[in-house]
Amino acid sequence: MNVVSMLEQEKIVAVLRRLPSDTFLDVVRALVDGGVRAIEVTMDAPDGADLIRRTREALGDDVMLGAGTVFTREQMRAAKEAGASFFVSPHLDPDLLEAAQEWGVPMVPGVLTPTEVAAAHRHGAQAVKIFPGSLVGPGYLRDLRGPFKDLKAMVTGGVSEDNARAFLDAGAVAVGVGSSLFPKADLEARDYASIAKRAERLVRLVRG
Repeated sequence: MNVVSMLEQEKIVAVLRRLPSDTFLDVVRALVDGGVRAIEVTMDAPDGADLIRRTREALGDDVMLGAGTVFTREQMRAAKEAGASFFVSPHLDPDLLEAAQEWGVPMVPGVLTPTEVAAAHRHGAQAVKIFPGSLVGPGYLRDLRGPFKDLKAMVTGGVSEDNARAFLDAGAVAVGVGSSLFPKADLEARDYASIAKRAERLVRLVRG
């Protein structure tokens, strides 16, 4: 996978963190129905790799499936074996970037400062994740792209329908969006139609 092309094309990566396993696939299907095809399953839950496997078996190539919140090679290996085609971390770890390159799986490391951006590029990252986006705002990304003119950044953390377009206008190639796509009330009510409509609205906003 060319992760930069994927991010530029899709614009939205849905970040699914610790969702109930019995409704997980229904949420993913609702997001796909709404036009969101890039899915990041976080590995900070014991069943993270299993959820990746189940999603890949159920939806095949209809989704671009990644593993997020990876901290160890073991998590990355389990995710890769389960069917993940890209990795995302909340931080910059050269050892993990090296492992990803060895396995031929692209990795998007989390960064915040100019020093971290430069280090990520030096260690082979094609794209980075600005995290947490809510802390710095679109203006920070715009300023960061002054010296880093070729920066390919996904912004994650506090991104919603209210600010997603502003981050893209500031130069982000994509945004990572979590619970604002599937709020607790919808999950508890199993209102997948509402989740699909919310996803569709966000897709129109960022791609229009």
